[in-house]
Amino acid sequence: MARTQTAHPTAIFLNARIVTLDPQSPTAEAMAVCGERILALGSREEILSLAAPHAAIIDLEGQVVLPGFNDSHMHLLSWGFTMDGVELQEARSIQELIQLGLKYVQNNPGRKWILGRGFNDESFSTPGLPTRNDLDQISTGQPLVFTRVCGHICTANSRALELAGIGAATPDPPGGRIDRDPATGEPTGVLRENAIELVTKLIPSPTVADLKRILRGASSAAAALGLTTVQSNDLHGAHSLTKRLQAYQELDAAGELPIRIILQATMPTLEDLQAYLDVLSRTPQGSKLSLGPLKLYADGSLGGRTAALTCPYSDAPETDGMLIHNQEELNELVLAAAQHNLQVAVHAIGDRAVDLVLNSYACALERFHNWNKRPRIIHAQITRYDQLIRMAQLGVVADIQPIFVPTDLHFAERRIGARRAEYAYAWKTMNRLGISTAGGSDSPVEPCNPLWGMHAAITRQDQTGYPQGGWHPQECLSGPEALTLFTAGSAYAAHEENLKGTLSPGKLADFVVLPEDPTQVEAEALLNLKVTASYVGGSKVSPESIPN
Repeated sequence: MARTQTAHPTAIFLNARIVTLDPQSPTAEAMAVCGERILALGSREEILSLAAPHAAIIDLEGQVVLPGFNDSHMHLLSWGFTMDGVELQEARSIQELIQLGLKYVQNNPGRKWILGRGFNDESFSTPGLPTRNDLDQISTGQPLVFTRVCGHICTANSRALELAGIGAATPDPPGGRIDRDPATGEPTGVLRENAIELVTKLIPSPTVADLKRILRGASSAAAALGLTTVQSNDLHGAHSLTKRLQAYQELDAAGELPIRIILQATMPTLEDLQAYLDVLSRTPQGSKLSLGPLKLYADGSLGGRTAALTCPYSDAPETDGMLIHNQEELNELVLAAAQHNLQVAVHAIGDRAVDLVLNSYACALERFHNWNKRPRIIHAQITRYDQLIRMAQLGVVADIQPIFVPTDLHFAERRIGARRAEYAYAWKTMNRLGISTAGGSDSPVEPCNPLWGMHAAITRQDQTGYPQGGWHPQECLSGPEALTLFTAGSAYAAHEENLKGTLSPGKLADFVVLPEDPTQVEAEALLNLKVTASYVGGSKVSPESIPN
């Protein structure tokens, strides 16, 4: 029996198949918890022998217990706002998108701004981005902004463009682009990357009460999916830092956060970064809330053709994507973080962006030898083999999103060609080269159900089973490898491998209960497998209803 120092359990969990992911003791049938920590694991008889008079006894009736799922990169607040706005995921044409908007306006009178997210033009019956004229059919009196599923492209209606002062003479902002009618030069309503902020900065800022309401719903939905920790990119610039952090801290202080949250902070200027460093220096660790890495963007998205590639897009040879920062700008930000021994995680999808990030990390590691915070690349989708070798050499963690593949496999090779696709989403190669990998969803870009993420990692298929045998199946992961991504891998990325990721004595009692072992069922069964319960610090937190 594995156990910590002598203590009395407050709860005992019996009659389970416990998959610990701890190589020293891979399975158990019972677990004792003391407070928020695991006290011991072992056989039923061993654990019952520790029982104290007031310990709760929970019979799990033969179900499977796993370490709690940990999403290494998502946007919890954005997911909550998506559920609160026009949900566009189901639109299969621009006309359906318009109908969803009209229905929302009818059901939500009085909204000053109409906001929606989640459309994917690649799944439209006739591909093409919606324009201002399309959105004007929903409303011309209210400003309206619909954001593509990737979050890197939006369409604004004429009223929103008018309020933002965007016209034919408006220049493209650095790191962004305003799409224009080739005949007239007038904006089409489509805004890319940093141009999005020209409109979104006008959206009335939600109150702290609004933020708390949204976060309550989103965090409860995450708990129902088995997520006991999320690493969420919800802090964006110094202008929103105080209010968003206040909302989180008030929920934490009131015991209203059902799950643990590590906040990632996008601070795209040195001034923003200094504001975050100041907050870090005076903010104590919360009960379930902590402040995490500096999160930066190096490029955009593959679906929107704004991911920065070394060579032009195969299906749009006039472009090779967009860089958000040049090398000097990115170096400056990474060096400033490294100087304060702050972890950095950079969004990089295209190989040109990956080069920039690796150059910045190499520079910082050479300059600051005490920077030991495991630099991370979020996504690392379109890579070259030489880049993967360099990632391993530099000790870079890859925050990967397997759930991207069911969507992207339908268009990725059109975008980048067959040759570049050989090392796209190269998860097995990363493992073979010794690159540490962590599993995330980037929700609301894709669903944050970790079991769906496991299915994608194991099969490299969409949810209809296409393509047979998987897309580039040499990069498929095994069931245990996929589970590790969303547990121990994500914990390691956040420097929390001594607290989470395995069920071991002394670690936090964060775990999930399922009717079956997701590493042993047929992969297709993962799509319908439901979490029975989620426990954080030994306490049950998941609601009864479980969203998809």
